[in-house]
Amino acid sequence: MRKKFVFLCLIFSIFSVNAQYGPYYHEVGITTGPVFFHSDYGERGDFKNFVQNNGISIGAHYYFTPNVDYKSFQENLKVRIDVGYTKVDLQHFGKYVENGKNSLFAKQLRAMSAKVNEISIGGHIEYFPFKTDDYIRGIGFTPYVSLGGQANFYSVVSSSSLGESNIPPTTPVKYLDAVRTEDKIVASISGGIGTRFKLSEYHSLMVEFNSKFYFSDFVDGLNPNRKVYTENKANDWATSLNFGYIFYFY
Repeated sequence: MRKKFVFLCLIFSIFSVNAQYGPYYHEVGITTGPVFFHSDYGERGDFKNFVQNNGISIGAHYYFTPNVDYKSFQENLKVRIDVGYTKVDLQHFGKYVENGKNSLFAKQLRAMSAKVNEISIGGHIEYFPFKTDDYIRGIGFTPYVSLGGQANFYSVVSSSSLGESNIPPTTPVKYLDAVRTEDKIVASISGGIGTRFKLSEYHSLMVEFNSKFYFSDFVDGLNPNRKVYTENKANDWATSLNFGYIFYFY
């Protein structure tokens, strides 16, 4: 818990230090779009699993460029502060749970599910290789890449339609003592690629493809023992495709 508190303090201290110097300009934006969760639910590499284990994300963003002496920073970089909400429903998909399979294992897998709700607070640095849209005047596209980190307050509810979880009648041996229902805070890092399309001096549309990597494998409420089940190789992560609108203040 102490590490999580320090992480939160670091995020907010960075933002407050930047704000003391005063923004050169600032903007606000809203985004929404689908999010696809990559977790211990479903078969790794299965396209149906990738598509159907999805949810929705909504975000609010504040952008600014600090008033510093480095011209390249002002012309090519933006600082973005994010607050977001994500909701995802998870189930097992793939060849092990196809309708034709009637084994106890298949029935137990089909019965498992999880609901994840997450509120995230963090920030990104956006790099515009051809200068930001404030320096490229007029209507047009301005692509960028982004890198950042977040503190994620997640709540996961795990369940089985067969009854109580984490007992042999309802849960496959692989997942016994590996299912959780909990509320916790976890850190993450994320990166993305996107573009803005400036409609006028004060208005832009944007689209961004983003991937987020959690420093935990329990965000989905499921984490089989990696020493025994070596296919469980990675922590949970998510990809999202966000569409948004940005308003400029000068």
